Amino acid sequence: MANATSSLSKFAVKPVDEASASTSPGIVPTRGKNKRVGIAVRLSPADWHRATAFAMHERTSLQRLLVAGVSELLRQRGLPPLAGD
Repeated sequence: MANATSSLSKFAVKPVDEASASTSPGIVPTRGKNKRVGIAVRLSPADWHRATAFAMHERTSLQRLLVAGVSELLRQRGLPPLAGD
């Protein structure tokens, strides 16, 4: 059993003949090419509740609050705000 190689070792590197025989162009990255790009914002449950309650109080969405916040930080630094459409 000590001489046996890991069954996962064959997946680590393709042999040269398999790699060169591939005719597909591979995976083409598409992130950022559409009208919008989704991102994740990680908040603690308490912060998420506060942010959601604030958005409801302001009668807006978290999306609009985040865009407004980042835009304001950009303005403070003399940069143009986000389009935020």
